[in-house]
Amino acid sequence: MKIVKAVRRHVLPYRNHKQMIQWLCDNIQENFYDDGSKYNSSSVGQFVEWRSKDRESWVFRIVGNPPKCLVEIIDEEKEILFLLAWQ
Repeated sequence: MKIVKAVRRHVLPYRNHKQMIQWLCDNIQENFYDDGSKYNSSSVGQFVEWRSKDRESWVFRIVGNPPKCLVEIIDEEKEILFLLAWQ
């Protein structure tokens, strides 16, 4: 039987989003693309997304108008460290 952990999504202000992505790359796992470019985007859905190398350790999205950041981190300890640094 596989246990599935519920991932919490945190909403953060848009400012400092580049520094947040860098923090995720430095402290959890590097970005999916080596050059730091976005993983996915949509002009229809109005989002831009970055993901960790394994595509699940962290997900960072900029969504909406006005823009806001949505962050999902699987590891609870790293999630707490991220929130302490950015909230």
